[in-house]
Amino acid sequence: MYKILLADDVKLTLASEKAYLEGRNLKVFTTTSAAEAVEMAGVIQPDLVVLDFEMPEMTGADACRSLRGNPRTAHIPVLILSIRDTEEVLQEVENAGAVGFVRKADGREALLESVARVLGVPRRRHVRVPCMFTVGISEGGRSFSGIVQNVSASGMFLTASRRFDPGLALRIRFTLPGVAEEVQILGEVVRTEEISGSEQGFGIQLLEMSDGARESLNKFLDNSL
Repeated sequence: MYKILLADDVKLTLASEKAYLEGRNLKVFTTTSAAEAVEMAGVIQPDLVVLDFEMPEMTGADACRSLRGNPRTAHIPVLILSIRDTEEVLQEVENAGAVGFVRKADGREALLESVARVLGVPRRRHVRVPCMFTVGISEGGRSFSGIVQNVSASGMFLTASRRFDPGLALRIRFTLPGVAEEVQILGEVVRTEEISGSEQGFGIQLLEMSDGARESLNKFLDNSL
């Protein structure tokens, strides 16, 4: 399994990108500090380092230069992400020795494309598996229930009688058909739609889950395809 070290000072973005890449069977280590990423790289020896350009104290380009200047990490390829794509930023990224640049506005698929290109592995698109099972939802100390309509390694679509606004983090627990262990995840509502007057639909992006929960989910998906 390929190892990736991911650094971004925005925790929600970090969790989102980590979950997305781990869903592609990649082992992801994270930090919110560029300086810590430089230290971690020497210990972990990842196959790829992905750095956010806009980080306090040390930019992604500065961290890349530090990695390039250390014999223990000089061989590790570096990708840099940024919300800006000015000529100045692109030139600084190139001068720092990064192997690629990804615009954050292009989304996670663009990140996956670049990761796959650098590592030389084929892209693996997530297939959503149709299903129907009940889940428990916790939010703000209150509990609700919902019905999952489809699920993939990185997200799910569920319906519920309560409305949850985009950006809301939900604790979701469920038992998959054919899998004994209960799965517990942290998910973010990324889209909503009205199904009927009393029923709402939600696109959920998976942010956090244990290794055992991910293994159970992948097993269910593999058996369903």
